[in-house]
Amino acid sequence: MELFDEDFKVNEKTDSKRITTIIMVVMIFLVIMVLIVIGLMVYINQSTLKVSLNGQESDELKNMLIIDENNPKEVLVPIREIAELLGYEDYSGNYLTKSEEKNECYVQNEYEIAMFSLNSKIIYKTLVNDNTDYDYYRIDEPVIGNSGKLYTTIEGIEKAFNVSWTYDVEHKTMTIYTLPYLVKGYSSNLINYGYEGTSDDFNNEKSILDGLMIVSKNGKKGVISLESMKEVLETKYEDIQYQVRTKDFLVTSNGKKGVINQDRRSIIKIEYDDIQLIDYDKKLYSVKIGENYGILNTTGKVVLPAEYSQIGIDISEFKENNIKSGYILADTLIPIKKDNYWAFFNTSGKQVTEFKYDNIGYVTSNNKAGTGYSLLVVPSYKVIVVEKDGKYNIITTDGKEIYAQFFFTSIYMQISEGKTKYLLEIDTKTYDLEFQLDQNGYGESKSRNNDNSNDDNEQENNSENQDNNQNNDNNNDNNNDNQNQDNNENNNEYDNGENDQNSNQ
Repeated sequence: MELFDEDFKVNEKTDSKRITTIIMVVMIFLVIMVLIVIGLMVYINQSTLKVSLNGQESDELKNMLIIDENNPKEVLVPIREIAELLGYEDYSGNYLTKSEEKNECYVQNEYEIAMFSLNSKIIYKTLVNDNTDYDYYRIDEPVIGNSGKLYTTIEGIEKAFNVSWTYDVEHKTMTIYTLPYLVKGYSSNLINYGYEGTSDDFNNEKSILDGLMIVSKNGKKGVISLESMKEVLETKYEDIQYQVRTKDFLVTSNGKKGVINQDRRSIIKIEYDDIQLIDYDKKLYSVKIGENYGILNTTGKVVLPAEYSQIGIDISEFKENNIKSGYILADTLIPIKKDNYWAFFNTSGKQVTEFKYDNIGYVTSNNKAGTGYSLLVVPSYKVIVVEKDGKYNIITTDGKEIYAQFFFTSIYMQISEGKTKYLLEIDTKTYDLEFQLDQNGYGESKSRNNDNSNDDNEQENNSENQDNNQNNDNNNDNNNDNQNQDNNENNNEYDNGENDQNSNQ
């Protein structure tokens, strides 16, 4: 009996060891499997792009993006699709003409509009309640089309929608903040630093995107750095307007205005009644003293003394002409008024015409039987319409009047089926303006300008030029048998008949 009991005990101990070993093996296996699963999850998590909008992960935004697998730094964003997420409305076509063209689109919030065009590296922006002048932003890559949609880069989205967008390629994370979200976040913290609030001006709010904030204390305004929360400009000014393009500050003190940069250096002395940046590329400011206007550059140097009654024209009546600035026409000439007459100066301050024009541009009030529109500039030829004694002429960018006398009763544009034509009228007779310009050698000048243009602004103009040239070619092709024949007859009559006295220069 004792021998049996001993054998039983030995077997029991052996079985117990086996079970313990099996349990340990299973536990080790489970631990290894858990570690593998965790590793896989970490790997998948690290290899998957994370996109957050205003602190919340957004799969909707992530799924919109097109990312180049071979170059993940290249990201394309659908313009219209992202608009709602960023607080904007979106529309196809041209904002000015409210067209439905698929190669253009624009987005709009309650303050401003941003406009995009296919193949363009320029984004135009204007305030909702002030369409008399446009700002423009260059981007490194052009707007492209894909599957019927217009796409831009992260840079384009930042500039058009006023957002902060950071992309950590290595860690596959994108972090986007909208301007209203940033304003709310930073404003709530100002009281801790002794400030009463911030500016509710839309352009001033944009300073946050550059790490700055306009603040107020005791009824005065200043500027602080968001990184250090220290003052960039002391809170002692009656008003401050942030200059988004130059990142300087238009300040008001004792009713006078000046411009100060972030280093507290005075660019333009605080001694003017009004100051406005009229061209960022040319670095020109319009300044006002009393009722007179002049022009300074961003170093404060006088380009034109403040002795003129008006600088620039109202372009609101020329919206179909797609003019973006009333200060510098055809990229070259500044219209300036003195003693009720207009003249042109170049951007260096040199006068190129006399003060002799009653008005700049032709404005049609009767819409030319529904097909005619006001005309200021023919973009592809860079010529400008001018008026004297109720008659019209055309000048080039060097100030030359193309025709010897002012005898046209109207110079206007027609738009039909997306094609643009420019027309001259003498009483009841109509002439093709582009045909006339080509006949007088300005077509070669146009082509030469297109070939030699290198900067981004010229590239934008050339894109417009190509469109206009194509329209012109189409017009000529469609009218070879009819209109050109009529034009030739009219032009012969114009050159040889009753208008001989008005021959071209």
